[in-house]
Amino acid sequence: MDSRLLDMDEVMQICFVTDDVDKTAAWFSELTGKPMPAESRAADPEVAQAVYNGRPADVGCKIRVFKFGNIDVELLEPGPEPSAWRDLLEDKGPGCHHIALRTRNMTKRGGYLEGKGHRLLQRGEFNGGNGRYAYYDTVPQLGAMIELLEFDADKEPQP
Repeated sequence: MDSRLLDMDEVMQICFVTDDVDKTAAWFSELTGKPMPAESRAADPEVAQAVYNGRPADVGCKIRVFKFGNIDVELLEPGPEPSAWRDLLEDKGPGCHHIALRTRNMTKRGGYLEGKGHRLLQRGEFNGGNGRYAYYDTVPQLGAMIELLEFDADKEPQP
């Protein structure tokens, strides 16, 4: 087992789930003075190849991302289907869903988290299949999940 979580000294984003991403983003835009970002959505199911609780899943969401100099703030409205996003929103209400850490090796870093007892909740592809995400259950310890993000552009070879 690897002895560390981080292979890059970078927190990429903090994400908040909400039941109305447009309303929340308008409020956040007005609060911060940042322009309203364009809406994006989760990748189509055939690209996303999502897995939720160990089973293939068709999960969706609407997203608005505010870019700051040092971090992105992602606002996410889950679709009605079961997902790690929907679970946290229903369990806790609107609030912090995850902190995203960029990695070059999803296999090693995921293994490290699982070795520490943090179960993989959901994973999938994004960015046209050129990147992937994975959410690990750190809610009891952190109040939010840890998300690992891996991009093909700087990915280490993995088994």
